[in-house]
Amino acid sequence: METINDYMMKDHQVIDGFFERAEEAAKAADFATLEREANEFLTRIAVHIDVEDRLLFAAFEERTGMAQAGPSVTMREEHREMEPIFDAMREAVAARDAAGYLSAAAQLVQILTPHNQKEETMMYPMIDDAMGPDTRALLDEAKASMTA
Repeated sequence: METINDYMMKDHQVIDGFFERAEEAAKAADFATLEREANEFLTRIAVHIDVEDRLLFAAFEERTGMAQAGPSVTMREEHREMEPIFDAMREAVAARDAAGYLSAAAQLVQILTPHNQKEETMMYPMIDDAMGPDTRALLDEAKASMTA
């Protein structure tokens, strides 16, 4: 059976691909590709974060009672830290500012890389464990939200 960890890790890889292609486009001052890839990255990561915060972390907190403190609280805080960086990336794309985009992307990597590692090695497995037989229903709901 596919787990939440399996699915969300695959989504990280897809999102990372858009990020990497946008970064390469910025380095080459290929603004058409930068706009396409960066916008897809920003759209997909926003959906991904929404599904985590609204569905996965909420279900985990309800199941475990760890709503005031715990790993999901930390993950949400890190999501909030990323928002101004996403805004800077959007602004740089709109301004056709490759250097500004690359600067924001470098800042994001400093937060996003360890964040994703924590999700993949700790948070998602904890959600799978906490949900037990209800994992499949939660995963189906997450998939539906991510493909809507």
